[in-house]
Amino acid sequence: MPLRSRRWLLITLAFAALPAFADRADRDKPTQIDADVWRGNELKQVVVYSGKVVLTKGTLRITGDRLALREDPEGYQYAIVTAAPGGLATFRQRRDPAQPGVEEFIEADAERLEYDGKAETIKLIGRARVKRTENGETRDEFSGGEITYNMRESRYSGQGDTKDGGRTRTIIAPRLPAPPEPPAPLAPARSLEPERKK
Repeated sequence: MPLRSRRWLLITLAFAALPAFADRADRDKPTQIDADVWRGNELKQVVVYSGKVVLTKGTLRITGDRLALREDPEGYQYAIVTAAPGGLATFRQRRDPAQPGVEEFIEADAERLEYDGKAETIKLIGRARVKRTENGETRDEFSGGEITYNMRESRYSGQGDTKDGGRTRTIIAPRLPAPPEPPAPLAPARSLEPERKK
């Protein structure tokens, strides 16, 4: 198979290098994309999926009405996911556990999601919202007109939606100290025997 054809087939794995919020095990999982229709352009290295698009790769799940994947000559991947009119495109992925017994997810939605593999960013545009959950409970939430997450530097930035007067909103749950560990049980007391006279 010619090199160009092999690269074109590999474009469907566009999220293989996606490190954002990532559970490291996701990198080794196959990518599956379900849609009503897909069309590819080998010369432009673009594949477009449309109609109830669902991309899954391990714990990663992205949904939208349309997904366009592109690969540049250097091998970096780019994706644009758009929602149906009035709807939202979604992103969800489990994070590597920071502590035992805690299952942490990042969930995001917006009218449009843009992934830039070279810059290692995800941009959410239009009614953007990102939340972090721990064991099913929302811990932190960010919302605005546009939110960008820089995966390389683990940084967020956002700007407000003009519909809301150009404001953003951040909700941070209180960080409760870990409960103290119970004290170790006391050893049983030794019985005291009277001292024998010699």
